[in-house]
Order: sequence, then C-alpha cells, then structure tokens
Amino acid sequence: MLSTVIAVPGTAFVIVMYMSLVETILKGSKVAAGVLAVQSLAATVTVSLIFWLRFRRDRQIGLLITLVAAAAIWLWGQHLWEAISSTVLPHYEGLKPAERAQAVGQYRLAVVQACAAAGGVIALLYTARNYRLIRHGQVTDRLSKALERLESQEEFVRLGGVIALQQIIHDAPAQAEHVTHIVRTFIRRQAPKAAQSTPLGVHAAPSGLLLPQGCPAPGPERPAADVQAALTALNTRHAKLHSSHIDLSGYHLAGAHMFRHGLARAQLSGAVLTDAALARAALGRASLEECDLRRVWATKSRCNKAQMTGADLREAFFIKADMVACDLTGADLRHAVLSRSDLQQATLRGAKLSGAHLVSTDLTDADLTGVTAEEEPVHLDKSYLEQARLNNAVLRNASLIGAKLRHADLTNADLTGADLTGADLRRARGLTVDQLLAAGSIEKARLDPTLHAACRRNAPGTEPAAGGPVGQELQP
Repeated sequence: MLSTVIAVPGTAFVIVMYMSLVETILKGSKVAAGVLAVQSLAATVTVSLIFWLRFRRDRQIGLLITLVAAAAIWLWGQHLWEAISSTVLPHYEGLKPAERAQAVGQYRLAVVQACAAAGGVIALLYTARNYRLIRHGQVTDRLSKALERLESQEEFVRLGGVIALQQIIHDAPAQAEHVTHIVRTFIRRQAPKAAQSTPLGVHAAPSGLLLPQGCPAPGPERPAADVQAALTALNTRHAKLHSSHIDLSGYHLAGAHMFRHGLARAQLSGAVLTDAALARAALGRASLEECDLRRVWATKSRCNKAQMTGADLREAFFIKADMVACDLTGADLRHAVLSRSDLQQATLRGAKLSGAHLVSTDLTDADLTGVTAEEEPVHLDKSYLEQARLNNAVLRNASLIGAKLRHADLTNADLTGADLTGADLRRARGLTVDQLLAAGSIEKARLDPTLHAACRRNAPGTEPAAGGPVGQELQP
C-alpha cells in the first residue's frame, strides 16, 4: 500500500518535471526555469524524507502526510498561492454594493473553510500521535513477554521468545537497536564457550587431555535451536543496521547457519565455527585470529582485510571468495579449496598449503614467504602470482601448470618436483637454473632468454630430452 502511494505521486512529479524541462529548453522561459528549480528542490527534500523514514514503520502516517503536502505544493503551489493571496487580501475597489456583499460572503466562507481544514489537520496529527503511543505500548508489552520467555529453562519456550524478538525487529524498526542488543546478549549467554586454545591439529578433551589430530573438537556439532534462531534474527533487514561489531570471541558455534550474514568487523577470535555455513557472508575486516574454520562453507563470501592469523582452515571452502588483503599468517590451509578466489595483496607468511587447491586464484602481490607444502602437493594451476613473494617457500611437487609468475620473488624457493608446465616465469626474481632443473617439468614454460639458454646448457646429455626436466618446447 505504501509503495503504491509513493509511486503514484512520484510518477506525476517526474512527468511535471519533464514538461518543465522541455519548456525551459525549447522556449527559454524563465518562469519554467524557476518552476523546475522549485520542483527539483521539492524532489530532493521528498527523496531525503523517504530514505530517512525508510526503516521507521511507526512514522508511516507522517510520511504520507509529507508526500501529500509535497505533491500539493509541487503541482498546485502557484494556483494555491493565488487563491490564498486573493482571499487573505481581498480587493473591493471599484465593486458595486451587490458585488461587494457577494465578495465579503465568499471571503467569510473561505475563512471558515480554512479553519475547518486546519482543524482537520490538527485532528489528524493528534490521531497519529495517539496511534504511535498505542503502538509503542504494544511493542513494550510484546518485548516484556518475550524477555520472560528467554528466562525459561525449556528450550522451545526460549525459541518462542527469540522468534517474538525477531518479529518485533520487523514490526518496530525504531526499536531494532535495543532488541538487537538483547539478541546478542542472549547468544553470549546461551552459546557454549570454546575449549581453551591448543596447537593446530591438537584438541583438548573435556578431561583436559590432548586429543590427536582427526578427533572431533569438544562441544555440540551444531548450535541449539534457540541460539540458531537468535543468529538468524540478527540477519533480518533492520537488525543488520545494528549487528556490526558483534563480539562472539571464544564461543562454540560449530555448524551454525549464517548464510548472507553481515559480520563486518565482527570479533570472532578463538571461536569454533567448524562446518559453519558462511556462504555470501560479509566478513570484511572481521577478527578471526586462531579461529577454528575447518570445513566451513564460505563460497562467494567477502573477507577482504579480515584478520585470520593462525586460523585453522583445513578443508574449508572459499570458492570465488573476496579475500583481498586478508591476513592468513601462519594459517593452516591444508586441503582447503580457494579456487577462483581473489587473494590480491593477501599475507600467507608461514601458512601450511599441503593439498590445498588454489586453481585460478588471484594471488597478485600476495606474500607467501615461508609457506610449506611438504606432505601433499599444493594445486596452483592457472593461478595469478604476479609480483607475489614466494621467497623461502617450500612448494615440493606443487602443481603450477599455466601459473602466471611474472615478477614473482622466488628467492630460495624449494621447487623440487614442481610441475611448471606452461608457467609464465618471465622476469621472476631470484629464480635460478638449479631451481628449474630440480622441477619436475618445465615444458612450454616461458622463461627469460638467459635462463632458457642456461637450462639447455646444463640439462643432462648433449641434447635435451623432450620429456625431461628441460623439454624442447621451452619458450623464451
């Protein structure tokens, strides 16, 4: 209903502005130009009011009144002013007695009508005020009942209270900030605490003993129904405006479903998010240090400039994710899938990449100093590694087929057994002949002419074998 009321006068405003613009351009009329300026000002004010009142449903009546008044002034402002000026300042000069009496009668009638209209407006405003008071009282009563449910020992009663809070956020956007704070407090009170931090690959049992890698972390596999409902409530349209900077550090939220959640600048350090669904979630500038993100599903998520130092990302899925300037220093990315993700300017110093899949990943200007991939080869096929820092990286048996490594820093990088077929290694810094000869294959690799000639001279035998480490199809 509200959208229809907005659309009808909005269409009329656009038509009138178009006609004024055409008249101004074709005829050069100053009057039309003035009318167009007034219309533009009214349009700006109206749009500003619409955006200001967008999330304030309890002020819909005020919005309707504003739109009607703006429409009246815009469309009939000149005629209204002429009518009012002629009524307030009547001219009786030169009138006959009968005409003068008729004019006085019309003036009195206009005064009575104006008073009636003013009274109607006052009554409408008073009704709107009473409506807001009644609505606020209803919201307060619903909030009190929902809070009583949250204190229950029964899970399904608490679940009903969380659903009631979510409905309040939807129906009363003006109270969304306060209700969102209540929901966040409820999550921190009901969600279990994560186990104390242990070295990567080792988990602490409830008894305090250390469990070997592969054993499940202590705690539930998925959040309780009321906690999951609270997380969902924070993802509603009005709650998103106040759910940023949420602090859930050190909580156990394994298996949480947070699809499309707005978690920008969220504090999640030390949290357990194993098997969580974070697809298309907004995690920009979030704090995820030492966070357990094993097997998390974060396809197409936005993690730009997120802090993931020391995070456990084993078997995590970050396909097509935005991870620009993300800090993954010391992170465990074994068997993680980051294919076709954007990791430009990312920091992966000392990260573990054994078995990771970074196929067609953009690692331009990324810092991979000291990364290790010893247990299983890392897959970097067709990845973009221009100007990437790979000095001291251990990439044994890595698959770099078709990778773009122009201007990359490969100083002291261990490329033993690496597959460099079709890789672009032109102007790579620190790249030596010994590194290329130790590689598994450099067929069709694009090298600088000096390296290309040196590889041919140092290749085993007088004639390089087509299938050897330095094939005949090397391209300078």
